[in-house]
Amino acid sequence: MMIFDKKVIMINGSVQLPLKIGTRATVYQHDGEMMLTSTVAAIKQVGEDFIVFETRNSTYCVAPHFAPEPASMALSTVNAVCA
Repeated sequence: MMIFDKKVIMINGSVQLPLKIGTRATVYQHDGEMMLTSTVAAIKQVGEDFIVFETRNSTYCVAPHFAPEPASMALSTVNAVCA
């Protein structure tokens, strides 16, 4: 498994679009909470049901639902994208 320079954060929820480099991302969490990230540095991958992006401090993987199996698959995707 790859060792990350940044913390990997997996969130059940959605990202307000458009997601733009140089701006903060707005993430709506599954529990109804909203959060703002630090400035987006890179958009790594956009899939049908997930998005992976980096900020100054963290790598985020946001998807509507994470179960144990899909979460491990998403982490594999993060590993592959960030390698």
